Amino acid sequence: MTNWRKTAIQSRSKTTEKALSRAARELLNEKSFADIRVDEVARNAGMSVGGYYARFKGKSALLHLADIDFLDACVEAFDDAIPEDFAGNLSELLRSYITVMVHQFGNHREAILQIIQHAAEDDSGEFRRRATEFNDHVHGRLRRIMSRHVSSIAHPDPERAANMAIFIASASARDAVLRNSLRAYPIELSEQDLVDELVLCSSLYLTGQKA
Repeated sequence: MTNWRKTAIQSRSKTTEKALSRAARELLNEKSFADIRVDEVARNAGMSVGGYYARFKGKSALLHLADIDFLDACVEAFDDAIPEDFAGNLSELLRSYITVMVHQFGNHREAILQIIQHAAEDDSGEFRRRATEFNDHVHGRLRRIMSRHVSSIAHPDPERAANMAIFIASASARDAVLRNSLRAYPIELSEQDLVDELVLCSSLYLTGQKA
């Protein structure tokens, strides 16, 4: 039981809930949460308003649903790009990770910003729990794969360096794409240019060599 869902999801309801999650995330990319109506989300998902309120505790549940949809899309993209048996070198691994991250942030930017805003006001811990699970899944895999390339890491503490490289890449991508913070420097980069620069920075930090 959560503070936003009335009933536990049943297997037969997963398809409908997935459609609802997708509809919520798509609308958050187009308009503000304040302007979104439950009936339009339900309609886009092929669900009745009554059916929605039978399962969820009000409009705020749409934010949780959109968050789930975004994280599910990211996990799928990362799993496709970086399987456990990833065979590339460190620079190729970083490029795969950064490419997916920058692309996903860019594709879902407006929805992510609204989810972050409302998550800060939520005291249930649900958003934080999902984010932790996501980071454990994606970054845990990155660390395991990086551990196979210890000989390529120039830093005297390879484990620390791997974690710092992940932090540098993820924090920089988040600020550049979501906050558009590069404008303050000022720097203008295309999505591909941003990926290239972040790969170069991360690769140089880890290996002392250009990607």
